[in-house]
Amino acid sequence: MRSKSTEQNTNLKMANPISEYDRKIKELETANDQLKVKNEELELEKLMFHRLLSTIPDLIYFKDRQSRFTILSQTMIDRFEEKKMGNVLGKSDFDLYTEEHARQAFDDEQKIMKTGESLINKEEKETWEGGKVTWVSTSKVPLKAENEKIVGIVGISRDITEKKRTEMILKEYQKNLENAKRETDNILATVEEGLFLLDKDLKIGSQHSLELKSIVGEKNPANKNFIELLDGKVDTSILSAVKDYLDLLFDEKNDETMLIELNPLVEIEAKIGRQKKFLTFKFRRVNTFSGKADQLIAIVSDVTKEVNLARTLKKQEAENKRKMDWLLSILNIDPTMLKEFISSVHEELDQMDECYVDLSNNKSNELELIDSIYRSMHTIKGGARLLEMEFFADLAHSAEDVISELRNIKKLTTTDMKNLNKQIQMMHQTYDELKELIDHIGKIHDQFRPKRSHEHQLLLNTLDRLVKSLNDECKKDVKFDHKNLEGSSIPFQRRLLIRDILVQLIRNSMYHGIEFKDERKALNKPETGNIKVSGYADDNAYILHYEDDGHGLDTDRILEKARKSGIWSKKELDSWNKDKIHESIFHAGISTADKVNLTAGRGIGMNIIKKKLEKIGGEINVTSESNQFTRFEILIPLAQESE
Repeated sequence: MRSKSTEQNTNLKMANPISEYDRKIKELETANDQLKVKNEELELEKLMFHRLLSTIPDLIYFKDRQSRFTILSQTMIDRFEEKKMGNVLGKSDFDLYTEEHARQAFDDEQKIMKTGESLINKEEKETWEGGKVTWVSTSKVPLKAENEKIVGIVGISRDITEKKRTEMILKEYQKNLENAKRETDNILATVEEGLFLLDKDLKIGSQHSLELKSIVGEKNPANKNFIELLDGKVDTSILSAVKDYLDLLFDEKNDETMLIELNPLVEIEAKIGRQKKFLTFKFRRVNTFSGKADQLIAIVSDVTKEVNLARTLKKQEAENKRKMDWLLSILNIDPTMLKEFISSVHEELDQMDECYVDLSNNKSNELELIDSIYRSMHTIKGGARLLEMEFFADLAHSAEDVISELRNIKKLTTTDMKNLNKQIQMMHQTYDELKELIDHIGKIHDQFRPKRSHEHQLLLNTLDRLVKSLNDECKKDVKFDHKNLEGSSIPFQRRLLIRDILVQLIRNSMYHGIEFKDERKALNKPETGNIKVSGYADDNAYILHYEDDGHGLDTDRILEKARKSGIWSKKELDSWNKDKIHESIFHAGISTADKVNLTAGRGIGMNIIKKKLEKIGGEINVTSESNQFTRFEILIPLAQESE
């Protein structure tokens, strides 16, 4: 018989069927929410898995029971695409690698799936099509289903190609170090050496070789502190490093072999009595029965002969290289032009020698003699530059620097004369070495006599090459017009003089006269500048015309330079007209260049031309119009040629 309460509940349920339905709905909704969360977690895990595969730099892959690729990380996909192997899913190592590599990988994987045992950090060599070799460190584990059945493998490989290469390089480097050490030991074994022991207080032991006394210059080095022994004999700045190095050697935690490279006492310069020696110290640990390094055995060798020999060889190698550079330079020069240059240098050196003798004997005006030496040096430099013999041009330019300073000294001292003579003798030595080299290779000999037509054409070719070179150097575009300068019309005996004149004028035009393209464009001029040269014989003279279409001579700038030079008085300068100002460019030291370099700025080039022409009774005149032209007319007396 049911109680009254039970009957009431039953009646209540029957009376409220909707409430029971709502409860069921809520249970379903809760289950659905839980399922949704589970799905989201699964999606998140899936996303994280794909993100892992797409971002991890290591090579990750999944394989089935037949060792075929089923899933790959993005890095591995990229690697196969880089090797142009396309989609490799479903393929095995036999489709991708050599038979040897594929077979080893297959056997390893089949063993893993059979035994369930993992393969950890195995280094594998991969050989690709084309012969390229890479290395990876591979770990592989069995892939199990929910029922614990092995369905494949998961592998992760890390590219260790660079590591292997580094190991091989280090191995080779270590081998080289060992060879060097063995060779050094063999050399040292053939000479007498100083042998002694050092304790941790860096005291020299009582037992040592007799040669130690001689090498370090100590009658009784026993029981002396090693650092104190070196003090006063070697550079004091390294003593602290020596102490630190020896402390490192006594510390057994440090690899003794690796410390060899830190040794500061290798070929160290030492003052032993009145002698300068080069000493090399070698240190090794001496292990006692306790296994601790309580002492170092030290070997000191006198390597003075070896060091001096090495320095001599190095100096000789530098000398041989210098001579080889000279040889390569002169081999590209026409023999005729080279012969002319050598003759010209010889003449200028003779001129410098004569001037130096006059200076030594206090003859004539010092400044005139120095200027004459200066002009000769400048001529040598110009000729060397023309032939692109930069080593000779650089030497002459350095000599010019010294002579330029002497020009500002009122009275030369003995030291000044020595410095001047040093520069001249350096040029003599270089000239002698160069001439010997030229004679040795047989490029020049006394019987050589080229055709005149060939030499005339060489002159024009040289000038063409000079303009082209200066176009590149000055970043300008200048045309050289010499159609009215026929080579055959140039008097042979004056050809070198004409060449020197034209070289100087061309350089002046390129550096000072003709504007840059943008400047010419602003002046409504053609962007390409123009240099014109013409010449003809008239009675007993050869008339040479030279003109450029640049901005003309800067009258104000020239006058300013003339005032600063101190050569002329203010009264004289105030009376000058434009023509007189222009004529001053032929005076030594007048240049509109802002700074001196290898090619311009000395203010000596035009003076050299003037002096050479005056010497043979020639003339040179200049006219110029602002932003229009600079024009030179040169009269060169003809000389009787000797056949």
